[in-house]
Amino acid sequence: MKKFLLILTILLGVFLSGCGNSKSDEKVIKIGGNAEYKPYEYLEGNKVTGFSIDVVFKIFENLGYKIEYTNMSFEGLIPALETGKVDVLTGLTPTDERKKFVDFSDKYYVGRQIAIANKSNPIATVEDLKNKKIGVQLGTLQETLAKNIEGANVVLYNSFTGAIMDLNSQKIDAIIISGEVKNEYLGNNPKLYEIGRVEDNESKGIAIVFPKGQDELIEKVNIEIQKMKDSGELDQLVNKYFGE
Repeated sequence: MKKFLLILTILLGVFLSGCGNSKSDEKVIKIGGNAEYKPYEYLEGNKVTGFSIDVVFKIFENLGYKIEYTNMSFEGLIPALETGKVDVLTGLTPTDERKKFVDFSDKYYVGRQIAIANKSNPIATVEDLKNKKIGVQLGTLQETLAKNIEGANVVLYNSFTGAIMDLNSQKIDAIIISGEVKNEYLGNNPKLYEIGRVEDNESKGIAIVFPKGQDELIEKVNIEIQKMKDSGELDQLVNKYFGE
């Protein structure tokens, strides 16, 4: 009986040890994003959804990770990555300036940039944005584009919501915004209209963002991005969210 109890104790210890290892071996990745950018990334109730969310979550699920998502301010994204509060970011445009501080995956989508104005203060063409007061979200590609416009007075906002409010009240002349996002704002703000496309001489598209030194993980992510492209899954998500 003593021998039986000893064997039982050993087996129970092995079983519990195995359970503990299973939990500790679970791969968790902390993903940071800004869920104020429909249809890329936004909240439906308390649940985050959107094109970038579907793409990025799918990639890391395929790589065997459990996902922990944190919604934060746009300007806080790269600092959070650099300080280790998150492991990756859902997506940013890989500009030369950002590449000094972080690394990027291959691009998983290439979009377009649009200028919008108020019908009460119409602007005929994108060329007429010269010397105008232009609102953009702080730290975005649109900020860079606005600053490249001759004589532009660039007004920075923490989110596009503030910029839209000021455009509606004619405190600014125009906004530069992602073409995929502008439909949501134009639909909810009938006084606003599209001027046209702003030429983007920066690195186009969006990619997943990593802290420096994650080459092995980036390579794995790039393989998953290519798989989604080859299978047509990425095109399906583009059609779902952008109707292209």
